[in-house]
Amino acid sequence: MSDHGTHHTCVNDNATDLPTVCVLCSHNCGIRVDVKDGRIVEIRGDETNPITKGYVCNKAFGIAHYVEHGDRVPYPMRRRSDGTFEEIAWDTAIQEIAAKLDAIRRRHSPRAIALVGVGGQANHMDAPYALGFLRGIGSRRWFNAFAQEKTQHNLLDQWMFDASPTLFLHADTAHARFLLVLGTNPKISNRGHNATDTFKMLADDPSRTVVVVDPRETETTRTATHHLRVRPGTDAYLLLAMAALIVRENIAADAFLAEHAIGLDTLRAELAAVDPAVMAARCGIDLAAIRDTARGFATAESAAIFYDLGVEQAPFSTLISYLMRALLVLTGNIGQVGGDVFLETFLPPVVDPEKVSEPERALASGIQAIRSLGNAQMMSPTLVPEEVLVDHPERIRAIIVEGSNPILSYSDASRWREAREKLDLLVVIDPAMTETARLADYVLPVPTGYEKWETAAFPRGAPEVFVQVRPPVVPMRIQAFTEPEIYVRIAEAMDLFGTPPPELFELAEHAQTPAGAMAYFAAGQAAATHGENQLIYWTYRALGPHLASPALAAFWLLSHLNGLFRPESVVRALGPEWEGKTPFELGTEIFRRIIDHPEGVEIARQRMETNLADHVGFADKKIRLAPEPMMPELRRAVATEPSVDPAFPLVMAAGLRTRWTANTIQRDPAWRKGKGPHCALNLSLSDATSLGIRDGDTVSVSTKRGSLTMPAHVDAKLMAGHVWMPNGFGMVSSDGIVTGANQNELTDVADRDPFTGIPHHRYVRCRVERVTA
Repeated sequence: MSDHGTHHTCVNDNATDLPTVCVLCSHNCGIRVDVKDGRIVEIRGDETNPITKGYVCNKAFGIAHYVEHGDRVPYPMRRRSDGTFEEIAWDTAIQEIAAKLDAIRRRHSPRAIALVGVGGQANHMDAPYALGFLRGIGSRRWFNAFAQEKTQHNLLDQWMFDASPTLFLHADTAHARFLLVLGTNPKISNRGHNATDTFKMLADDPSRTVVVVDPRETETTRTATHHLRVRPGTDAYLLLAMAALIVRENIAADAFLAEHAIGLDTLRAELAAVDPAVMAARCGIDLAAIRDTARGFATAESAAIFYDLGVEQAPFSTLISYLMRALLVLTGNIGQVGGDVFLETFLPPVVDPEKVSEPERALASGIQAIRSLGNAQMMSPTLVPEEVLVDHPERIRAIIVEGSNPILSYSDASRWREAREKLDLLVVIDPAMTETARLADYVLPVPTGYEKWETAAFPRGAPEVFVQVRPPVVPMRIQAFTEPEIYVRIAEAMDLFGTPPPELFELAEHAQTPAGAMAYFAAGQAAATHGENQLIYWTYRALGPHLASPALAAFWLLSHLNGLFRPESVVRALGPEWEGKTPFELGTEIFRRIIDHPEGVEIARQRMETNLADHVGFADKKIRLAPEPMMPELRRAVATEPSVDPAFPLVMAAGLRTRWTANTIQRDPAWRKGKGPHCALNLSLSDATSLGIRDGDTVSVSTKRGSLTMPAHVDAKLMAGHVWMPNGFGMVSSDGIVTGANQNELTDVADRDPFTGIPHHRYVRCRVERVTA
């Protein structure tokens, strides 16, 4: 319904071969869909997509279940005093929410208002408006799922390289001669670029070496050159041993280090206290195997490290991030072809001038917010409950949850429920009536990612910088607003940014020409005295009506920022005929190509030969190899034995991906195929035998935070003492049907990294018992 701010594009009930993406993981494979009677009926890989080129996994074929299911929110809802919900008009919802937020802001503090979520899987068009809204209120308290996984990498990239927070450090798997794989099974998780094809290519090339570090035997370990089967949670010790061996055996890249790094003597002194034999014993790996790996990595023509959640949600996760970068620097493989390279996205790699200011910090713990996915600071959602419960005048009293489901997705569901009782206001913006929405004061429906204009901001490889902005493929049949429209309306009701000047409405009529864009920017920047967020909101209203969707206003602005801040990269993508063009000519062409190519298009191209130099921001262009905060953490790891708890003798990896998991975005279990059970507690044959458990038995899994029951699956590929369960389960449908078990009834918000607050979901101490009838 276009009158609800969804889009201006006409969406047909019947159409064929429409380009879009799969939203069920961060790979976002390009797909083509056929639509009949307003429903997606056929799905196939999109061979014209320049990013994934037809690659697709089984999950994509279930996207229709994401659009149509019994838990869709049909209209704005308000909680009654008895806990039930009633339908209310959009205007009523907007005005009431605005009034309550304004009262909390004035009575307590702008910091008493927090934003949780934003950017649900492959649905990232909301981000500029959501973050602009938060800043307009005067708060910087943003808690995002990315910060329960990966912000340690941004923190280290800023400490070691002064790199832009828009960047991602990623393995150049296409050219690496030696690949060290940590904490991931990419053949199932789809980590990286077209993972199945990539790892087949690596396995088929006898000149490549692939070493996979994983406690489990997986689809990826089976084709590896070597499998280092570490004990769960000991990856930091493995990396410490490798770094110590490389330094002691004098096989580091001395010439590279002399030219590009400072701090080697400090790191060498710290590593002198590392006994590789002790580290090997902690890992359960033969020292000779670690030495061979270290030598192979250091002496290879090129070497890269490929990593994901298994080491990101493990003990010492920030130290692990540091040690991976230290190994890459020590061996001269940072920012080099075949090593790990900095990937750019649609956001130009610039740094906010405010980076020198003191970061936002959590009130209860003092953990800092980290600039990630752009210049906005984010914190781990694991910190939210204590930020609500803490005794502080600026404690969180109002939360907007958008594009996320904390009760299922974030640590310690019981602690979240406790915190909810202390909130003055909870607003949930979501297509579905989630477990969190059922606790809300207001629930605001939005279209799914196939019913509106959308994009995915995840990195898409190098050197090409690809962008895919996709139009809706099915009509929306409910009374929903897009997320940008909701934020704009609440901001207007609170008068956060004022009324756009009449001049902008006049200039917007010609703003899609280079001269018109330049005039609009000049007038907008002069008038927007409150900065970029005010300009984004004004542009939504002034230029938005001239675009296919008003939400595209932020993309129009970003297109021109690309022309302004990285014209050389843009010209490399657009072609030599664009040499010498003005930034607004480049920006206009970028925006035109993005809209004209919903299958995806290249808008900039990096220089890989200068990847390191281009992204080291320090004035002396030197890498800081021994950042001060990491040296005590390195010593702490050396002094810390792996934990042992007789009451909880097993280590659970909570929330592993399988072929039939999609975080919490898929609520209809009908999308899953096969006999199942799809949510089971997987344990080794050895543990099953000692506990008297057979395949299919019901078992109780207990931690210090709670207990769950689920079926057991005996997995011969698991080592003794290690169990796992999948993510994305524990949903309760609107008709009361429970699908699987929620891992976060077992996890603990206190079990987390001290620098980032990222939870240790891959290292949860537990006890397993057979449930007798």
